[in-house]
Formats: sequence, structure tokens, C-alpha cells
Amino acid sequence: MKLKKILNNNSLLAGSAVMIFGSLGVNAINYFYHIVMGRLLGPADYGELISLYAILYIISVAPMSTSYAIVKEISRAKNKKERSIVYYSLRRYLWRFAIASSIFFVFMSPIIAHFLHIEGVFSTATVGFTLFFMLVLLEDQAALQGTLNFFGVVASNLASSLIKLIFGVIFIVLGLSVPGAMMAILLAVVASYCVASLMVRGVISTRPPKKEIPLAPFLKFAFPVLLQALAFVSLMSTDIILVKHFLSPKDAGLYGALSTLGKIIYFAAQPVTAVMFPLVSGRKSRGEHYRHIFYASFVLTLLISSCVVFIYYLIPHVAIGILYGGEYLEAKSELVWMGLFITFYTASYLVVNFLLSINRVKIVILPLVASIAQIVMIWSYHVNLLAVIKSSLTISILLFLSLGFYLANYQFRLMYANKKS
Repeated sequence: MKLKKILNNNSLLAGSAVMIFGSLGVNAINYFYHIVMGRLLGPADYGELISLYAILYIISVAPMSTSYAIVKEISRAKNKKERSIVYYSLRRYLWRFAIASSIFFVFMSPIIAHFLHIEGVFSTATVGFTLFFMLVLLEDQAALQGTLNFFGVVASNLASSLIKLIFGVIFIVLGLSVPGAMMAILLAVVASYCVASLMVRGVISTRPPKKEIPLAPFLKFAFPVLLQALAFVSLMSTDIILVKHFLSPKDAGLYGALSTLGKIIYFAAQPVTAVMFPLVSGRKSRGEHYRHIFYASFVLTLLISSCVVFIYYLIPHVAIGILYGGEYLEAKSELVWMGLFITFYTASYLVVNFLLSINRVKIVILPLVASIAQIVMIWSYHVNLLAVIKSSLTISILLFLSLGFYLANYQFRLMYANKKS
């Protein structure tokens, strides 16, 4: 009973418990998927698959930005009726955008395939169809997250992970290689959308209300978040695409394995940010204290990141060898550097989302500048894998320091203003 009371009185702890343990299960399946794909495909074909994954991350920028804007609006709604007004006001615009974006990407598939040195356009075209369902899926997941229904978010992600793994293995065993893996991803996103659509009925009315919200305030917040999402997705994905373009197919596969292992840090800590955002946003709008939520989230994020980096420092050969196999051991010395890069990336991501949740939207300029600087550095200096990683690490450290200075300055000015009043 005492444990239940603690959980009920601490929404950060309860929400984090659902998101962290649920997401750990989902991410465990996702990483098992990458291990299986890496072993079944080999470094060269796995490099092709992981570069297409990177494109999926980048083109998901628009739904991600819309998702955070929906989370913010729904977390401020007072009841189910207000949540439904927000949800349905945006839905028809999102579906139109999803259709247009998917068609455009399919037409661009030959150009993308040529840049990545991929034979045939089927795999890249599949990304376009996947994009449609990613766009419409994230609206439902945002509605669930905004109402603190973290179980619904985890359930839809779990369905996606399982189907992607099962059908990915089946299609590759049948000889379909990378195109088969991409078809499995498409099926997985469709399944995730179906689950999320069922779960969202508990928090959103099934009948669309006649009233609509004005789009101007929504877009005013959504655009800065779009820039923020573009910046952070680019920081984690553009390096993979550039390695696939500049280096050998084998190096692209090795880098893909390093990047996937590095992302363990981000995906292990990201649920904390997902829980923090609606909690801080809601408390801020109600005039309640919220800083302690950020401090707790920051400490928890650093603890998670430090543990993984320490493992990569002590036993990189075990982390790579057991998970990906002997073909990938050439990259063991670069693993700890990748871990450090993703650690600073994850910490910066948390700070930016905290600032966005309290309406400090101009902060998106810093990660946007960092993403451009990363592209310039890698384009100019890409002699080997370590050079690429160190370029990204340098940019992520500078970004984190800049954000820390901005946050400290903001807190100082806020304290000074409160003393004067």
C-alpha cells in the first residue's frame, strides 16, 4: 500500500516506471532486431539497411515536431472534450500532409538511391510508404503521451518491434535481403498505427467536435519544435548517411553497428525526457513548481548514460562481439567515442526539451547551428570512422556547453526578476 501511495503521488516516478521499463522491453527487441539483421545481412548489406533507417529518422522530423506540439496542447486541456477539439482540429491537416509527403518521397527515390550507392529503388520507395503511417501514427501517440497514458505509447511501440523482427527474419531467410527488411518495417508501422488508434479512443471522443482550435498559436510553437527536431535527428542520422556516401560499404556497416550500440544510451534515457515534457509543461501552465522535475530527470539521464559508456570503455570487444559477431570487431576501439558522443547528445536533448516545455522556443537556434556544423565537419574530414565520430563528439560537447550557459543565464535572470518583484 505504501508503494502504491508513493507511485500515485509522484507522477514523474510512476510515468517514468511505465515508460522506462516498457521502453526497455521495446528497445531490447529493437536491438535484438539489429543484431539479427547485422548477422544475417553482413556489414555491407547492413550498412545499406542502416542508412535507410537514418533517412527514416530524418523524414520523421515533421511528425515529431507536430507530436510535441500536440503533447503540449493536450497536456494543457482540462477535459476530454478539450482534448478532442485539439486532436480533430489537427488531424485532417496531418493526413493531407502525410499523403503529399509520401508521394513526393516516392518520386525522389531514384535520386536518393543513387546518392547512397543502392542498386534499385524498391527499398528507398518503401521508405515513402512507411512515412505516411509514421505521420498519422505519431498524432495518436502524442495524444496518449499528453494525457500521461504511457501504457498506450508502449503498447503500440511493442507491436511495431515484434512485427518488424518476426517478418524481417522471415523475409530475409526467404532471400529478399534489404528490400524484405524494409517491407517488414512498413508492416510494423501499420500494426503500430492500428494499436495506437484503438488505445486513443479512451482519451479522445470518437465523434469529432464541431469546434476547432485556431492554428496560429499551435504553429507558432510547432515551427520552433520542427527546427529542434530537425537539428537533433540530423545530429544522430546525417553521419550515417555521409559515411555510406563517402566510405566503403563495409565501413558503412561497421559505423552502423557503432551507431546502433551508441543509441542504446539515447533510447534508454529518452523515456525520462518523454515523461518530463508534459509534466513540466502542465505545471508551468498552472503556475506550479517544476524545476525539481527537470533536475531529477537530468540526474537520471546522466546515470543511465554513464553506466553504458563505462561498459563500452571496459569491454568494447564483448559488447560488439557478442551482439554483432566477429565481422564487426574492427570497430571496437571506436565504441567508447561513439558512447561519449551520444551521451552529450542525450543530455543536450533533455535540456532543449525542458526549455521548450517552458516556452523558451528561441533555444532551437543552438541545435540547428550544431547540426549544420556537424555536416560541414564530416564533409570536410572523413578519412576514417574515428574522424567522423570525433567530429560529431566535438559538436555535441560544444552544444551541451552552450545550452548549459543559456540555462544558467536564464535561471539567474529569473531569480533576479523574482527578487525585484
